[in-house]
Order: sequence, then C-alpha cells, then structure tokens
Amino acid sequence: MIKRILVFVLIGLAFILAGCGMLFGPSPKSPVINPIPLTPVDPSTLPGEEMLPVRIDGEYIEGEIIVGYVDEAALAQAVSLVGGRVKHRVPQINAALVELSGMTVPEALGRIAWAVRRGKLEGLRYAEPNYLRDLIEPFPSANVEVMGAVLPKVYDPNADLRSYQWGLDVVGAEEAWNYATGQGIIVAVVDTGVDGLHPDLQGQVIGEWYDAWNLTWVSGDDSSWEPVYSPRYQRWFEGSHGTHVAGIIAAKKDGVGITGLAPNAQILSIRIFSPDAVLDPNWGYYYVGDYRAAVGIIKAVDYGARVLNNSWGGKAYSQTLKAAIDYALMDGAVFVAAMGNSYLDEIIYPAGYPGVVAVGATNAQDKKVDFSTLGGYISVGAPGERVLSCVPRWMTQEGTGLPLLYDYWSGTSMATPHVSALAAMVLERYPTATPYQVKRVIEQTAKDIELPGFDRGTGYGRIDAARAVKTMALPGKGASVEVRVLTKSFGKPLPYMDITLRKNGIDRYLGQTDFEGFYYGFFPDYGYGFFPEIEPGTYEVIVGGEDTTLYWWSWMRVANRVTAKKTVTLKPGFNAPVTLEVNTTLQVTLSWEEPVDLDLAVLEYDPGSGGYVWSTPKTGAIWGTFSGDATTGGSETYILSDPHWDYDIYYLGIVAYGDSSTAQVTVVQNGVTEVYGPYTVSAGGFYPSWEWPDWWENTPHPFFGVQGPRGPVVY
Repeated sequence: MIKRILVFVLIGLAFILAGCGMLFGPSPKSPVINPIPLTPVDPSTLPGEEMLPVRIDGEYIEGEIIVGYVDEAALAQAVSLVGGRVKHRVPQINAALVELSGMTVPEALGRIAWAVRRGKLEGLRYAEPNYLRDLIEPFPSANVEVMGAVLPKVYDPNADLRSYQWGLDVVGAEEAWNYATGQGIIVAVVDTGVDGLHPDLQGQVIGEWYDAWNLTWVSGDDSSWEPVYSPRYQRWFEGSHGTHVAGIIAAKKDGVGITGLAPNAQILSIRIFSPDAVLDPNWGYYYVGDYRAAVGIIKAVDYGARVLNNSWGGKAYSQTLKAAIDYALMDGAVFVAAMGNSYLDEIIYPAGYPGVVAVGATNAQDKKVDFSTLGGYISVGAPGERVLSCVPRWMTQEGTGLPLLYDYWSGTSMATPHVSALAAMVLERYPTATPYQVKRVIEQTAKDIELPGFDRGTGYGRIDAARAVKTMALPGKGASVEVRVLTKSFGKPLPYMDITLRKNGIDRYLGQTDFEGFYYGFFPDYGYGFFPEIEPGTYEVIVGGEDTTLYWWSWMRVANRVTAKKTVTLKPGFNAPVTLEVNTTLQVTLSWEEPVDLDLAVLEYDPGSGGYVWSTPKTGAIWGTFSGDATTGGSETYILSDPHWDYDIYYLGIVAYGDSSTAQVTVVQNGVTEVYGPYTVSAGGFYPSWEWPDWWENTPHPFFGVQGPRGPVVY
C-alpha cells in the first residue's frame, strides 16, 4: 500500500497514572483539593507523551521502512522494536530495508525515534519511509518546426537526422569532438531502461543492466518496456524515457539517424522505473522506491560508471538517497540530475542534494524554457526544448504502424543528458578530475544567459561543450563541511533539523541532520549533516527555523522552530566541521478577571527522580520561574530559564482550586506570540493543553487530518 502524507510522526499512548502521583492530573470536572504535588514519576512508567517529531515529507510505501545503522547490533535492536524483518541490506552505506508486520510506517518510525531519544537505542543513523518519486515526464512535440527545419512524419532509418539536432549546434558539438567524444567513460542512465537494440544505440549500450526492482543484474541489450496499465492509478506506465535520454548522450556518430553529444561513451542502464512494480498488486506504482534506487546508484558506481544521469525526483528528503549520492561522489562519480518541469521555484531531490549537477532547460534562442524549475541549487542550463532523440523500437507512428524510432521531446529530462554527456567528455580529457572539478569546468565555461551572473533559472549559464573540453587546466578541488546541530543547554544532538548553506544571499545547498553522523567509518556523536564536493567560499550556515528556507511547509507551527546561524569559510580541498547550538525561549502567561484561585501548570522533567511533574506557582518550577501566585484573579507567568531541560515537550495546564472561571493563555515562544482561549475551567478542575480546542496542534490539518505535539516543543 502507498501512503501520501506530510506530518510530524508522533507516538501517542493513553495517558496513565504513574507511581505515587498523578502524571497528567484529573479531567476538567474532577475535583482538585490540593495543589498538584511536585512528585517524581518513574520514567519507566512514562506513556508515549515523549514524542520525537519525525518528518514524513511525501508519498511512501506502506509496510516497510529504511534503517540506517552504525553497527549490526543497533539494526537488530531496531528491527525487534518494530516487530519487523530485514528484507535486504546495502553494506556500502550501512542501510537496510525492513519489512513491517502489523505496524504502520508512522508507528514504526515513532517508536524508533522515541527509543533513540530516550537513550534506549544507540548506533542508528536514521529511520525513514521508503519514499516514492516521479519520472520527470517530458512533453512530446513531434512533427514541429525547430530553427526552420521540420522532421518528416515517416522516418527513413537510413537518413541522416543530424541537421535536426539544434542542441548540438548551440553547444558547439562539432568543435568539441575534435577534443573529446566520451571515449572510455561509462554513463549510467538511472531511468526506465534503455533499448540497446535501437539502430542508433547498438553497440553503445552495455549488454547487461541492473534491475533495481528485483535487485539483480540481467543480461541483455534491451531494458525498455512497453505500456502496462495500473488499475490503482488508472493510467498507463511505460519505459521509453531512458532510451530518449541515452540517445542524447551517446547515439552513434555514423551519418545515420541522430548523434549523441558523447558518441563514444558507453551507456549502462540502471532501471529504477519497472513494469514489475506496476504489475505488483501491492505496489501499483512504477518507481521502485528510494531504497532500491539507492542500491541501483551504488551498483552503477561499483560497476565503474563515472557519470550518473537522473531525470526523476520528488520533494521528500531521503537520508538513504543522500548516502548513496555521497557514496558516488566520494568514489569519483559525477551525479547529474534534472531540476524538474514544475514552472515553480522549489526544491526537488535528488537535484537538490549537495554535490549534484542540477540542470535546467534552455531553448534554441538561449532563453530559459518556461516549465524549467528554478532554485538556488541549480548548476547550469542545457538544450531542453524540442530535442530530437531515440525512442524504443516498439513505439510506432500514428496511423502507419511503422516504427517511430525518433521523436521530439521537451523537458529538463532532455537537458540533463546533454550535461551528462559533457561530463563524460571532460572526464575523457581529465580522467583524474573530481566530481566537483568536472562540475566547475562545466559551470565556468557555460555561456551566461538571462540575468548577468548566476541566476536561479539557468545557474551559471547554458553549457558550452567546445569551451569546456578545451579547458587547459582544472579548477581547484571542492570543499566539504560537516554541520552538527546541538541544543544549547545540554548539547543533545538534534536529528531532522534543516540545514541551509547561503552564499551571497542565495540558498545554494540544503540538507538535514540524522541521528548520528556517518562518514565512511567516522561516526561523530552529533545530529549531523554532511555537504561534500561543494563550491569553496564563505557561507552563512543556518539551521532550524522557518526563515532558513523557502521550502518549509507553511502550516507548520513557527513557534516550535528555532534558528542558529554561523559564518564559515570553506577552502578548496578541505573539510570544515561546524557546530551550531539552538535554544528555545518560552514565556507563558495565564490571565483571568474573576476573584478566584487559578494556577498555570507546566509539565517539567525532574532530574532528581528521572520523572515528570506538574509545576505551579504553589510548588515552584524546576527549569523556569513563576512570577507569583495570584489567588484572587490577575495573571501568572512562567519564564523558561537557561539552561533548561531540552529537547522535550512542555505541556501546559490550568488548575481551578475553587469556583469555575474563564481564563486566557498567552504563549510567547521563540519570539512568536500566540493567544489561546478564553477557556472556562470547571470548579475544582484541570484543563491540560492537549484538550484546548484552539491549541495549534490540536486542530487536525485540513488535508492530512493529523495532529502535532500538544504543547510547546522546547530545545
């Protein structure tokens, strides 16, 4: 089963009585005779109110999760915790696909997160859904005029179609071929499969391909697939896309048909969109999931691919895909990905991961194509409108039934293989170049179009193959940075915190922390985000708050978010560790007019006993201070101190010791003011924040129908 959701995953168990005290107090109508005592609670009796917000950012596969681990014992413990079994593991990045039984994905992730937070489970790097992503679908545009030439309806398989390939002319292919053709370089097409028996691709495609769905190598030249109907999605899926991409990269230069920009490169097909997935009644989709896609990426790198072409993506941030791409970059492979065809300024992954060459689409007039997605993480633009290339032999012409063989398509899916081909040509010239150096050569030699200098639509400009391959010397190596995020009070590592690297006012690189850092045998005990193969220079490193990025979801509660910033200068060839601390400020005021005795209550952790207690002005506070005990009306204020118990939820409550009364609560958290109420609290009653109807997280989201933590999240 497939789920689409964007929530905070929360463990929610029934509230219980604990030991010698009432953990959450009675219901609003229950009598309260004495002040709530500051009574320790045995932590082993704590219910699931200790909730770690775990982001689920998009559509995912129900019934399985991905677990990144440091050692086998931690993996085994996590699997036991969720009652699952390991279906497959990829040791290159220490990740495992775990099948669940009787537990949903949110429940499993919440349970693991709770155990990690409680210190009951150490040695895990992350646990996440197995996300689904989309092929970046092209726009077919057959039989159209491009630069004054019209492709005939019936293709002569012996005709020379080079004159219809305007993109090769724009990027200076003819001149570039005097210097490089991609000879000796394997380019992995991570896609729908490739028809290696197409006349223009025979001999260009390696005679085995990786079937990511079945996690196995397959002998054969044709990994494309004809249309398959999905009853679940009520649409047809088919595997022609990869063939069009492969033709742009490496179609033969023999005077017949089309010619690829790197005609002597070899194509390795890694099929991550599969007909077997469509036919599986438990799946119904055609993307194989992030876990299998990550395995495919790693298999391509281990096979010897120096360039990986990726024309697919989605909005969910995956630690697994990030680890696989880091593996590729560290092994010297250039990872090229399409920006997308959304017309919007937004981020999709894998294009948005650091170190990736993210590609937008340009037209024959050297303008950004309208549909091409914008973003500060873009690298360059390339021809992506009305691009002629190969289609599988099973595709036929409308009306004649004859093989189509070639077609004009538009999209960043067509722009991306131009850049992959150029990367292969640069690597032929400079076999020892790092992924960053290849990327930088392509950027520095691009023709600046649109706005002067770097822009969010075309990056450093439209690629110029002739200038790139004639580069006389490589630029310096890329930099890397390890970002660690801790709480200020007690230095707890914080997973799932957003990280932005901002340069010259532009958000260039984006990431997210995990449970524990992982960098090829080095495991720092921090919430950790790694940015490899990025451009040297001075950056503002920003973590946490909504102001850090344009891409956070507008309905998430701003007050729960915290921000830390630090400036760092990254030098070529060096790795810089950066630690940032985040801290919550919190002030809660209870106000009422009737001459009755009300108390503001705050649930605090008691380090002396390891339990939780309700603190009031009558009992005193542990991690904050109360302004005083107003017994005949007025107001009471709780102010959180520094240091304070961090990385927790501070539930709130109102206690009425005598007659009923109407009260209002004002919360000022991290500079954001929210007013709740007024509430009528019954005589002798207790009214906790998880019952306040207008508390932000108590209102289910109108689309997703889920709730968040029912109290302030304190870091």
